[in-house]
Order: sequence, then C-alpha cells, then structure tokens
Amino acid sequence: MHSKYTLKLAAALAAIGCTAAPLHAQDAGALVDKLIKKGILTDQEGEEVRADMMKDFSQTNAGKINLSNSVTALKLYGDLRMRWTYTDTQAQVPDGNDVNQRSRWQYRLRLNADINLGPDWFAGIQLQTGQTPDSGNQTFSGGFNNDSIFISRAYLGWQNDWLRIVAGKQANPFYTTDLVWDPDIQPAGLTEKISFHKMPLFGGSGGPSGDGKGVAEPSRDNPWEVSLIGGQFIFGDNNEFANTSNLNSDPWIFQEQLVATYKFNKDTSVTVAPSFLAENAAHMTGTINKLPFSDEGAISSGTTAVQTTVQEVDNVAISYNAAGVPTKTITPLTTTTTTQTTITPNNKTSGAATVSGPRKISATASSSRNGGVITLVGSKASGVATDPSKANQTFTSTATRQNQTVSTTNNVTLPAVNGETRALHILTAPGDISFKIGGLKSKLYWDFAYNVSGRNRFDNVYQLKDFGSRPYKARDSIAWLVGFQLGETKKKGDWVAYLNYRETGIASVDPNLNDDDSAQSALNMRGFKLGIGYAITDFVVINATGYMFWNLDQGLSGGRATSVGGIAPYNTSNTVQLDFNIKF
Repeated sequence: MHSKYTLKLAAALAAIGCTAAPLHAQDAGALVDKLIKKGILTDQEGEEVRADMMKDFSQTNAGKINLSNSVTALKLYGDLRMRWTYTDTQAQVPDGNDVNQRSRWQYRLRLNADINLGPDWFAGIQLQTGQTPDSGNQTFSGGFNNDSIFISRAYLGWQNDWLRIVAGKQANPFYTTDLVWDPDIQPAGLTEKISFHKMPLFGGSGGPSGDGKGVAEPSRDNPWEVSLIGGQFIFGDNNEFANTSNLNSDPWIFQEQLVATYKFNKDTSVTVAPSFLAENAAHMTGTINKLPFSDEGAISSGTTAVQTTVQEVDNVAISYNAAGVPTKTITPLTTTTTTQTTITPNNKTSGAATVSGPRKISATASSSRNGGVITLVGSKASGVATDPSKANQTFTSTATRQNQTVSTTNNVTLPAVNGETRALHILTAPGDISFKIGGLKSKLYWDFAYNVSGRNRFDNVYQLKDFGSRPYKARDSIAWLVGFQLGETKKKGDWVAYLNYRETGIASVDPNLNDDDSAQSALNMRGFKLGIGYAITDFVVINATGYMFWNLDQGLSGGRATSVGGIAPYNTSNTVQLDFNIKF
C-alpha cells in the first residue's frame, strides 16, 4: 500500500477510535466509505485505498475464498460427539428373554452453515450422520464400512425488527422440553415468530442482528419478552388419488405457542409457554424413528374365547272345559342371547396362567320371537292332569327355558389402523424459573401435556377398547415433567447437574415425536432422567446421563400397546450414556 495512503489511513483509524486490528476485505468498503464521508479521504483516495486493501487481502488464504455477491456473512461450525451406550429393557409381555441388554459405541457429526443474504434474508444448512429423525447417532459399522451423511436442515428465512418467517427443514422453533418433542427432530414446513416486545407499539426498536438468527434487543429496558410462534409442518406425503380419506390426506402438524418471560433482574426470570398442537387424521408411512407408529396394518394378536347362552321366554295358558279337561296353549314371546367374550391379548402365557389378562366382556341382546302358537289338548298331550274343580277356568304364566350354551375360540385380528395421526389434539404448558445459586445459573423447569382426544386415541387408534386388558383411564391422556438444573457448560471449568421426573400416559403424546432416549420412546412409562457434565475446555465437554423408567400402568397390554410394533412394550427400561463432545 502506498505510504501516503497508509499514513492517512492510520490517522483516520486513530481519528475514529479504531484499533489496529487487521482489516478483512468485507470490512474495507464500509470503512473507506465512512472515511470519505468524514472528509478524511477524498473520493479518489478512497478508491485507491480500497483497491490496495483488496489486492493485499487477495494474497492471504482467506482472500482465496470467493463467496457469492448475495452472501453478506457466512458462519461455518459444527460438533462431533463420541458416545458409549448401555441399555436394558424388560418386555411387559414376556417374549422368551427376561431382559434384553445391549451396549454399543456411536458417534454423531454435525456440520452447519448459517448464511446472511443482506439485512433481512438468511438461510441455513446442516449435514449430519444418522437418518432417523429423533437421533443423529451412527453406530460404528462392521468391517470398517463407510457411513452416510444426511441433510438434517435446509431452510430459507426473512426477518425484520419483530417478525421472523422460516421455510424448510429447520430447528424446532418452540419453547419445549423433551416430553413432547425430541430435541433432535428437525421439523419441515413453515414457521412464524412475532416478537411483540420488539414492536414499536410496545416500546421496542431494533434491527436485524446480522447473525441470521434473531433481531436486536429493544432500545430501552423492558422486563417483559412476549412472542407468538406458529408452525405448520409437513409430516408425510400420501397419494392423493387413494380410495380412502386417511390415505389420500397428507399428515400435517399445526402448533401455536405464546411464550412470555418476565425478567426480575439479569439473573432471575420466569417463563411460561402455553401452546396447542394438533395433527390431522392421516396415514403415516415409512417412519424410521426408534419406536415408530406407522404403516399399522391388520395383524394377528392373541385369542378370544366366546361363550354364547340362548334363553327363550314363552307365554303359557291352560284352559279347562266344563269337564275339567285341560288345553295348553304356548305362545313364543322373546329370545335373550348373552355373549361373554374373554380376550387374551398377545396370546402369551406362562405355564397355565395368562400373563396379560384375560379380560371378560359381556353383552346381552333380546329380540321378539315370531314362532307359531302350539296348542296341546288333553291331559296326556299337555302334561296337565284333568281337574273338574277348575272347570271353565283359564290360568296364564310365563316360562323361561335355556336352549344351549356354545363356546368357541378364535384368533384375534387387530384391524388396520384408520389413520395413525388421528385423535392428537394436545394442550401443553412448559415453563421455568431461572435464577442463580452460589453464582451458578440454575432453573426449575416443568412441562405438561393433555391430549383432549385421548379417549378416542386409546379406544380406536390404539384399539385398546376392544382388544386391550383394561378400559380407558383419565391419566392415559396426561403427560407431565418436573426437573431442576444447576449450572451450565459454556466455558472451561463449568459444570452442570440435572434431574427430572416424568409420567407419560399412553394416549398423551405422539410416539413419533417424543424423546427416543427416555424409555426408548415408549409410552405408558414413568421415571427419572439425571445427568452431569463438565467443560474441559471452552469447546470440549464430557457428559454422563442415566435413564431409569418403569410402567405407569403394568396392567395395560393388548391392542397396539404390546402387539407387534406396539408403542408401550416395556415393563422397565434403563439406559446409561457416556459422551465426549467437541465443538469447532
């Protein structure tokens, strides 16, 4: 660079209070424009300085990277996790193995690119190992085989001071725990976020922060942060020309959430985030999460014993003539059929005892009989003795007779599920209280979910009304969680410890969305998740996590709970995870 321009530039930097840090090419234009505006450089001198700086920058390694003119900022980053996992599960209906155990080594690699396209537009891409939506884990392959990598995010967005719209496969935008949404799931669709506290109407003023992720803070202090988040997610792609309504409708998930945070001071706040999640009734195909509920066709599941008893009721009239000779008239009235069905879910037995039942269901039906009237004359035919003392009298009564009792045994066939996403209309209410204990960031957090259509899902989608071991209970539609976290791992020497307890009713949440680590994604479970972590450096963290879960209701079996592909197959589930994480 020419010495006279170098001197002028150095003087200019000192004049505007800049440091002597090296200038990047993308900064040159803005800096030179500012110097020209202040009159420190003429237009001609500014162009010469800009040309010299671009020439010098092009000689560096960074200068050899050529980005599209539309890209104003590009951030590349990622993380790599090594994990050892041990799991043991005990089936609720014995399958020949008392306890199933497994240990394995896995890794997860994620590569991210955040792209700014001017002040308002942005995009993002993420590549990761593992194809399953609820986990990026890749078990080390046999024979040193190479592993695949998949697109887990690909989105485009626009934002202004208070509105943010994102389209594509993206990070979950909702405030949530892992009770309803697995944190690894990247939903696809359209999301919107309105930050009311950043609108001028409510005292906010700001602009895009430039990182493609949010907007600047309000210009004045405001203890409230209130946002409305909406999501419309494409959950599948069915054939619109199929014959049945659930097959020709694409499955969608819709969720709306209001997130409100009140900050008492910089360390203490309270957040509440009620929401409503709804799924339309549609057929799910090809789901590959840990415990998928999709493609649920008709299957054989257990046996049913049917005992049928038939009873007939007649009107009987006995008339005597003048000599006392009887005439018996029998008029058919009704037939009553009683059917008792004994269902043995899953057809699993231990010795002579049925493990999962049995469950008895009784039904009674009555009908009028239209048979002909029978007339029997004389004592021999009617079986009634001649009695002159009853001459010219008539006596009536009813008679009940049991024709027969018939017992049959048949295999139980569960019919195909009429829409795996049917009857999911879930109210949620997560939140937290954040504060400091001994200088450590801490929080008490909770979550609650109630499926208002839970009885319908229990009875008809999971088919437990007709093929289950017990009828519906109110808690089958409820899931809840409460936990406490002490500390965080942001920089070297930080540590964290946390513990939570949860209960998940079988009809409370979608088994294709919930956390795959907690009870292996099974429903009708309760238990604890606990963990500790330590930051060895600013970018290396080690973690240990344990999961201890057991049945919420041990007597629940049959239907789509414990049959093949069931969503509540376990009596117990325990997991230990040891992680080594590095960020770059």
